[in-house]
Order: sequence, then C-alpha cells, then structure tokens
Amino acid sequence: MRGFLKTVARLRELPVAVLIVILIAYFSLRVPGFSEAQGLLDCARQYSCYAVLAVGLTLVIAAGGIDISVGSVVGFSAVVLGASLSRTSIGLAGACALGIATGAAFGLFNGTAVARLGLQPVVVTLSTMAGARGLGYVVAGAGVSSISLPARAEPLVQAAYTSSAPLVLAVLAAAAASVALTRTGFGRSVLAIGGNENAARLSGIDVAKVKTTVYLLSGTLAGLAGVTTAAMMSTATTDAGLGYEFEAITAVLLGGTSIAGGEATVVGSVLGVAAAATISRGFGLMGLSDLWRMMCLGLMLIASVIMDRARRRVLAR
Repeated sequence: MRGFLKTVARLRELPVAVLIVILIAYFSLRVPGFSEAQGLLDCARQYSCYAVLAVGLTLVIAAGGIDISVGSVVGFSAVVLGASLSRTSIGLAGACALGIATGAAFGLFNGTAVARLGLQPVVVTLSTMAGARGLGYVVAGAGVSSISLPARAEPLVQAAYTSSAPLVLAVLAAAAASVALTRTGFGRSVLAIGGNENAARLSGIDVAKVKTTVYLLSGTLAGLAGVTTAAMMSTATTDAGLGYEFEAITAVLLGGTSIAGGEATVVGSVLGVAAAATISRGFGLMGLSDLWRMMCLGLMLIASVIMDRARRRVLAR
C-alpha cells in the first residue's frame, strides 16, 4: 500500500485529469448542448489566453516565486496595442511587438526587484499589478474605458476570433516551456532554486539570472495574452485581464505544480486551465451566476494546496 501511495503521489497530473473526466461526464449528461463541437472550440479559444499565462506562472512558481501582476499586464498590453493602432501610424506587426514588449518590461522589472534587490515577490508583483492597471487608464486617456481596434487591425482580429491561432500559440508556448523545464539546464536550475535556493547558489547556479529570466518570460507571455485578448474582442478595454491571475494561478496549482517551488508540470497547468474552462462552460449553460464559478475555483485552489502538502508528506515518508 505504501508503494502504491508513493507511485500515485508522483503522478502530479493525475488528480486534475480525473477531475476533467468527471466534469465532462457530468456536464455532458446533465447540460444540453455542452458537448457541441463549436461551443467547445470557442471555449478553448477563449481560455487559450489563460493557458499562456499559466505557462509563464508555472516557471515562476517552480522557482519559488509568485506573479500576481499578470492580469494587469494583460490589460496594459491590450491598451498599448489599441492606442498605438488607433492614434499612431505604426504598422500592425509593430503594434503587436510593442504590446508584447511592454509585458516583457514589466516582467523584467519584477525579476530585477525580486532577484537583484531581494524584495518579496508578493510585494513587488502586487505593486506592479496596481501600477500596470493605473498606467492602462493613463494611456487610454481620461474618461476612456475602451479603444476600438481600427480597420487595419482586421487581419489580427480575424486570426484571433475565427481561427485556431490562439490555441496554436498556447500549445507552442506550453510545449516550449515543458521541454525547457524537463530537458534543459535552465529547467533544472529553475527547479533547483525552487527546491533549495541556498543549495542552488552553492552549486554554482546564477540564481539572480535565472529568477530574472522566469519573471521576464512570465511578463512576455502576459503581453502576448494581452494582444490576443484585445484581438479576440476587437477592442482594447482598460479592465482587460481583470481576475486572470486568480484563474491562472489556480490552474497551475491544481495541475500539480507545488506552491512551495521545486516541483512543476506544464502539462498539469494546461490541464488545470482545461478544468477551469470546463467549469466555466458548464456553469454558463446551466445559467448559474459567475459568482458560483469563482467560488468553485476558490475551493479548488484550497484543495490543490492541501493535496500538495499531503503528497509531499507521502513522498517524505
């Protein structure tokens, strides 16, 4: 029995995979239209931005950090895209690059403050969350809550709204991060820092550089999610990305990444996003308030932390 429990404890993605199967079976039997192919595709496309955020957060949490600013960075990057396209003559590709670059800039700031200055990740990213949201309102302008994308942004809007491009981006980001985390020296360094930062430093790992890199990647992916979000809505709103960080972090922890760092799975994080998307679609078709979905995600977040502690204890014994 002890050997069986140890084997199960090592399968970090198993609980969320079982949860998805249960949710799909329940909603398919109880909710008419849940299994409609087009509806599932639309839901997956909508949640692709959450998957992109979850990939970056997996790396940050694996290194023992946290980034609660990603939702605000999504909103700011979206506003930058909308403002640059509607108020300047910059090209579409340049505007997209600018939106992603602003996300990278916030990530670099977070990484520098945490890794070089030794500040607490929660304090730094909380400040960035407020700062990015406020700057979004400043860039949009007084009394402006949304910026409609001009006609020249139509190729971007069509790619995001009618094609599978957002899903492809999410899959590519997840695949690249999974390979980096499991097959490269950088990934081993990330996990080593999350497991024991002092031991990693003594073993010759440049802790500050690795930490800065994971926050930079998280910010860059948040910028990409911001551009995608604006394109999918054909509008850049100042409150874009509001609450995204909660759902993305919940998905990461639910998928098997340890809140204590040192253990992570990108595949599990993507499955966590899939579970959140399944709940969202099921509750939406049932006509339940969004408050029920948030309450359910909150309970799942607590449960995932408790399960992680239990799994660690089983492995330790």
